[in-house]
Amino acid sequence: MIFATKAFFIFLPTVLVVYHLLRGRTHKYRVLLAASWLFYAWLSPQYLWVIVLCTVIDYLAALKIEATASDRARKRWLTVSIAANLGLLVAFKYTAFAYDNAASLAGLCGAPVAGRTWDILLPVGISFHTFQGISYTVDVYRRQITAVRSFLDYALFVSFFPQLAAGPIVRAVEFLPQMATPPSPTARQVADGLHFFVLGLFKKLFIADQLDLLFVAPVFADPAAFDPATRRWACVAWAAQIYCDFSGYSDMAVGCAKWFGFDLPRNFNFPYLAASITDFWRRWHLSLSTWLRDYLYFPLGGSRGSPARTYFNLMLVFVLCGLWHGATWAWLAYGLYNGVLMSLHRVWDRALAGVAWADAVRATRAWRLLAWAGTSLAVVAGLILIRMPSWEAGVVLARSLFGLDLLAGWSATVPVWVPVLLGLVALGHLFSGLRGKVCGLLDLPSPVRAAVYAAAAVLLVTLSPGVGKTFIYLAF
Repeated sequence: MIFATKAFFIFLPTVLVVYHLLRGRTHKYRVLLAASWLFYAWLSPQYLWVIVLCTVIDYLAALKIEATASDRARKRWLTVSIAANLGLLVAFKYTAFAYDNAASLAGLCGAPVAGRTWDILLPVGISFHTFQGISYTVDVYRRQITAVRSFLDYALFVSFFPQLAAGPIVRAVEFLPQMATPPSPTARQVADGLHFFVLGLFKKLFIADQLDLLFVAPVFADPAAFDPATRRWACVAWAAQIYCDFSGYSDMAVGCAKWFGFDLPRNFNFPYLAASITDFWRRWHLSLSTWLRDYLYFPLGGSRGSPARTYFNLMLVFVLCGLWHGATWAWLAYGLYNGVLMSLHRVWDRALAGVAWADAVRATRAWRLLAWAGTSLAVVAGLILIRMPSWEAGVVLARSLFGLDLLAGWSATVPVWVPVLLGLVALGHLFSGLRGKVCGLLDLPSPVRAAVYAAAAVLLVTLSPGVGKTFIYLAF
């Protein structure tokens, strides 16, 4: 059961009705926790114990951290929490990768090892809920929050089903204060929830799924069978697809949460408007970017040490970011690629900062347009790494992207609706800059907005040909 499926459209209204009919904080939260665990078990029935075990360990570790005066004991309990979460994450996500590479290395050394005949199914959302657990115990250790006394409250924070499978990564300091009293959604929250849910549904069903099914998947499966112009369009379409797929899930999660009265952080800030790679990572997957900043980059020293140490920290963070996404050499290369770009941009930015002529040039519209185009090209090129079926295919796609025949911009093998869908993504980004000017004109009364969005949701589900396709980030 995932968003945008028939099962979910039965599950969600049922949970909402029961939750809002109940009286009393404990009853409401018990139902919501049971629904969240059911949602998880529906996706990974054999691995429900994983999230329950992590929840119990982190809940007890935080209580011990807060109750213990000794710094050594506090660190020991923090280590227990981090080791448990990372241990399970590594065991499920990286064991097969490590075995395959160890077997290959042994073969090169003349000691062949039997190939792997087994596989490990990844528990859904493990990369997300383990990071939530770590951030909670670290925040308790830093005395930024107090440990939760109620196991029910903590378990619901970790398992809250709208964001459970693919984020955003919610921090305790953001969510737990909202749980003090079961929030009652306002009319505006209901309307806003429908807005985000319909927006996410449209991104997923009408843009991401259609781009993948009818264009991106065939071209990436065998790029050599297509001409360079078609491959270039496929690379851009893939960038639009992964954005609409992932941000679509995040939008739907935000929308669902609002119907229970909870506010989740936004996970995207129009990343394809970025004019530098640094700006891109300040806009893309915000909950992960800020998590890595606060719980890895800053503890490593951030930019407070020597330049060499700063660049080492940047590279390490992005290598681990790549591996967090997937246990493959391609994801590792993606992390290295972005780490190098971030480091180069930092060198460039600091070399020109305060230089009068450089500041004047960088303030011009022409320069900003050039910076945006260069950043977009770099982002699209990096995304080839995580979709290519082989390194050889990746080279073919990259050559098309950076080829000298860029004037050959169209091909008969590109369906005419592909640029239409890409245009919708572009319009969504461009419209973001006009929201303050035009949204006031569209700010209808909440009941009217809710009725319009509800009708739109029904039409999307009934008319869409792509209902039920798995979200990309459920694999992480």
